[in-house]
Amino acid sequence: MGDGSKLKEYLDVKGTNVRRIAKATGISATTLYSIIQKDSNIRFDYALRLANELEIDVNEICSAMPFSGEIKEEEIYPTLPDGLKGSLDASRVKTYIKYSLYPLMHLYGKNSMPDVDNLLTSFYQLDDESRKEIVETIKFKLQYHKDPERAEQIKQIKGW
Repeated sequence: MGDGSKLKEYLDVKGTNVRRIAKATGISATTLYSIIQKDSNIRFDYALRLANELEIDVNEICSAMPFSGEIKEEEIYPTLPDGLKGSLDASRVKTYIKYSLYPLMHLYGKNSMPDVDNLLTSFYQLDDESRKEIVETIKFKLQYHKDPERAEQIKQIKGW
């Protein structure tokens, strides 16, 4: 059974269909229909979105996991075009991932990555005012719900 068959099975179990999941994840319905029909592998970034929306572990629908059992730095560096300039050039992204995302994944596990991916995608779809409100809400919540142990672990990450 390939990824497409597994995806179709989970869509049926969750009582949804390709059109609804496409709208919720931002993955085109044509792409999802093709994956299911050809029973092909699902790209990991798509699998993250699908797993988050279907509320399942990404390993359940993605055979092309980029991570082995133990996460290594070289496994999470994105592949970006060399000519990409600006705030998302390869060097800056690699530095950010190495010193921020990679240590967080080691502390809290890689299974939360679909949630993080979905939250970031949603955050950047908001207008400026809404993003500001989200940041203010997080700051407010941290005043009353901060886990001191986790806060201390995060402080140990270089550059935080």
